[in-house]
Amino acid sequence: MTRDLDSSLLRAFVTVAETGAVGVAAARLSRTQAAVSMQLRRLEEELGVRLLDRSPRGVQLTEAGHLLLPYAHTILGAGADARRALSAGLVSGTVRLGLLEDIAVGRLPRALQRFSSANPQVALEIVVDSSEVLSTRLAEGALDVVVGDPALVDATPLLTWTQPLFWVGARGFVRDARMPLPVVAFGGACLWQQLVLTALRRAEIAWRIVCTSTSLPAVQSAVEAGLGVSVLLDGNIRAESMRVLGQADGLPEAPTADFGLFMREVPGAHAAAVRTLLTFLREEWHLGQRDSEPMLAAAS
Repeated sequence: MTRDLDSSLLRAFVTVAETGAVGVAAARLSRTQAAVSMQLRRLEEELGVRLLDRSPRGVQLTEAGHLLLPYAHTILGAGADARRALSAGLVSGTVRLGLLEDIAVGRLPRALQRFSSANPQVALEIVVDSSEVLSTRLAEGALDVVVGDPALVDATPLLTWTQPLFWVGARGFVRDARMPLPVVAFGGACLWQQLVLTALRRAEIAWRIVCTSTSLPAVQSAVEAGLGVSVLLDGNIRAESMRVLGQADGLPEAPTADFGLFMREVPGAHAAAVRTLLTFLREEWHLGQRDSEPMLAAAS
């Protein structure tokens, strides 16, 4: 008989995948590092595949790991949705949510659809823009909640977290070490891009920018077309047309991306809807408590 996948093992796997480090994931899950490592081994043994490549610098998903990740998100999300549906109160109102495109284009739209189904009286107004613009709109009161780069948002975050970035190329991409590495770059005030170029310089890898765009779909399309390589969050990797690159391809370790969850002060009746969305986002990204957690409670 086929056994159901243990949700606690999947949660450990997802959290490690999203943090890129067992130690960070263990802290987020309030477990010991040894316990999380054991959960990962159990999951790999149960599935009969290696899900993670481990090294002193952290962990990275294997191809099987990338394949499992969206299914793990779906399974865990369904369980959380069931709990929310059964405990849903009469929360209502409109919440104005600002997102970076890199977050908005991944799996979050499907997650927000689930949020709306579980909270039909809460209307979401979503704005996708740069961190600088989102910061201004939050300060002006035009947005209630923002997910942006903490270095570029002029406010104190309720929560901050780091997610790994991955080198990606087209399925058929093969690097020619004799030629400069073709790079598909993010334009505008993208801090990640500077980190990428710094990593290449330190690794003494010659590079040339073959395409620049401020649009994530345009960067994805350029990578898919084989123009060059780029770095993406896991949720933005199109597994059917891209492959994750790494040391075997002669590339250095990819940088990481920092995010912050921000909220403006809102009036009492409105606060319940905002707080409901904040709780959902924290659960969706498996974010544990932080020192600033009392700020969330203070909004009630």
